[in-house]
Amino acid sequence: MYLAKFFHRPPGDDDRELMLVPGRDPMVVGVHMNWKGDPDADQFLRKEFSNIADAAAAFRRHVAELVAAGYVETIHTNYTLRDLGPDPQAKPDWQKGLDELMILALSAPMAEQARQLDALKGTPAEHEPLYLWNAARRDYAAHDDTAQAVRSAEQARDTILARRAAGQPHYAWSIYEGDLEGRILELLSDAYLEADNPEASLQTIEHLCKIAPSQGRIIKRAELLCGYFPERREEAFDDAYQWSRFGGFEDIMALPGYAEYEARRKASKSAKGWRWKRGKPASEADINAVEHALGIRLPDDYRKFLLTRGETELLVRLPEASSELRFYAPGELATQQHNVLDFIAHSEDELEEACSYFRKEYGVSLKHLVPVAEPSQLSRCLLLHVEPGERYGWCFQWDHDGAWELEQKQPGFDVALKKLTDGIKRREAEQLAFFDL
Repeated sequence: MYLAKFFHRPPGDDDRELMLVPGRDPMVVGVHMNWKGDPDADQFLRKEFSNIADAAAAFRRHVAELVAAGYVETIHTNYTLRDLGPDPQAKPDWQKGLDELMILALSAPMAEQARQLDALKGTPAEHEPLYLWNAARRDYAAHDDTAQAVRSAEQARDTILARRAAGQPHYAWSIYEGDLEGRILELLSDAYLEADNPEASLQTIEHLCKIAPSQGRIIKRAELLCGYFPERREEAFDDAYQWSRFGGFEDIMALPGYAEYEARRKASKSAKGWRWKRGKPASEADINAVEHALGIRLPDDYRKFLLTRGETELLVRLPEASSELRFYAPGELATQQHNVLDFIAHSEDELEEACSYFRKEYGVSLKHLVPVAEPSQLSRCLLLHVEPGERYGWCFQWDHDGAWELEQKQPGFDVALKKLTDGIKRREAEQLAFFDL
């Protein structure tokens, strides 16, 4: 996380960026904007701290020094920005107040955070998801009204979803929307459990594991399964078997039954090595809606897959390792496409350059590549090309480490799926590599 503030001092373009970087070794970094010199010498400040409280205090001090020197804080929040453009707008006080609330959330006791929440009441800040999340954190920490904690967390969740659906922006400083949404859902899952509603807690964390999986979230899901859903305990054992090398599953691996499960997995001689998880088939209305949103017709083989399996997972179960390939619901396709395009290109000029490259190198339209599935815990996906023409319906594998590269081209969705499952059955390294197996 990089929490960035930007400053402009008129006249001219002597602009500055100041970043607070939380983490194990928190830092405060200052950058000259519009730097014309050595690219490696654009920083006017870089200091590490032993704790976030000291880093936050230093950050505030440097902000005050810039303001005292005649700089005006601007509305910008993207830490990668290097040019504020002409006549940048000043940041409103309520946004500065939300920034301070986030700094306090990272560095100060809950009592100080509560005072800042109270100070922002009656301002536009109190309607923002970032404010609502912090209000829910306060209610949850109080432990005296679990119902209120649930209501607060649900309000934060519903607000960010409503803003997204309406195409309305929200202010969350430099925090990515997906990051904030993940924090909200984690808190909501905890609040549901505190309110003695393990079903809602599990449903929330399972949804989060789908949209933004992480080791901690998978562990939490496994703990819920073992603690409240004994009939699904083997799913938790499977998570432990798959991800224990990264740590955190020790308690689950110590449970009665895990040793027997592990021995059974290692002795497994399954011929295929894969199976389908029960899915949620899509309706024609679901498919029509996404086709309207994308402005295309989906290939027939993929349409059939959505109607018969829909949102589902291909479970890869080998004696030595496991993985899943999660197939998106139709309603997720447009968002996933947007996410991939945003990762590949960070500006309109870069997007235009990328489109030309993909057309020349692969004969496809970048804007018509739609992610349809992703392996669990990996930043890669299966892309379906939906531009009418010679390569309509082709499939490719894509990885964010090689964002301008397409691999494993196949002339259709069914063909790509068969290539993948046959490769798993034959233990082909090329296909198993898609799952990091």
